[in-house]
Amino acid sequence: MSVPSIPPPQPQPPPVWQAPPPGGPPAGSLPGNPGMVFGILSIFCGLLGFVPLLGVVTSVLGVLAGIMGLNRARAAGNQAGTVTSVIGLVLSACAVMLWIIGMLFLGGVLAILGSLVGGAAMMK
Repeated sequence: MSVPSIPPPQPQPPPVWQAPPPGGPPAGSLPGNPGMVFGILSIFCGLLGFVPLLGVVTSVLGVLAGIMGLNRARAAGNQAGTVTSVIGLVLSACAVMLWIIGMLFLGGVLAILGSLVGGAAMMK
């Protein structure tokens, strides 16, 4: 008499409702983060008004970091890195434009004050 053998178990596919295991952060998302941080800092420093040099430096750094992060994220094919790079680039570019407009406004105000003071000095 022979003993019946039990067939080996077949691997079962995972159920449809089971989510895949979580992975790490997407590759290439980190290059966009410095541009966004510098963009937020430049807007913040511009709104405060008493740290103009720091605002100009962070604006320029934000534009540079945003461009570099955008190139790296596009090369890696990462959408999250592209989005954060674009956000940082837009914020930094807006801060640069605000600094230019502010300097032109300040120059205009100083020119008007100079002409008023000069005209008052000529009247005496």
